[in-house]
Amino acid sequence: MARPYTTSYSDEEKAAIIEHVLAECAGGRAVSRILAEDDGMPAASCFWRWHYTDETLQENLARAREHGASVHLDQAIAIADTPVEGTVEIDKHVNVDGELEAVTEVRREDMLGHRKLQVDTRIKVAQMIAPRKYGPKLDLTSGGDKIALTAELEAARRRAASRE
Repeated sequence: MARPYTTSYSDEEKAAIIEHVLAECAGGRAVSRILAEDDGMPAASCFWRWHYTDETLQENLARAREHGASVHLDQAIAIADTPVEGTVEIDKHVNVDGELEAVTEVRREDMLGHRKLQVDTRIKVAQMIAPRKYGPKLDLTSGGDKIALTAELEAARRRAASRE
């Protein structure tokens, strides 16, 4: 449970809190969940005040988030590679001697839809956290051909090449 907003943290407490948040974030957890769910964490407003006034914390949190994005991709691969069996119940109505009888069929099968949702969600989170590294790549071709350079850019390249 998060503590209410306070400024009464010692330097040692603050350093321990920041270290915990960075380690958990690097492990793939969201800062908001860490602050809300873990014991001894400050209110989110307190943590974000520290964040906005400390450039080192900003850089470290960005690095931790980027590492967390790779954790999300590792998790996606593990989920995709591991079948998860679940119980599926299907209600059927069978006509027996002219009367309807309710029958429930229970099967154990791989929960493909659930696993696909888990994989897709982790991939999307990684893409949002690190779009340059994990986001979709732009296709800079048109119909399989490279896009032509503008005349000005081509002329500048020729001038630069002639100076060498």
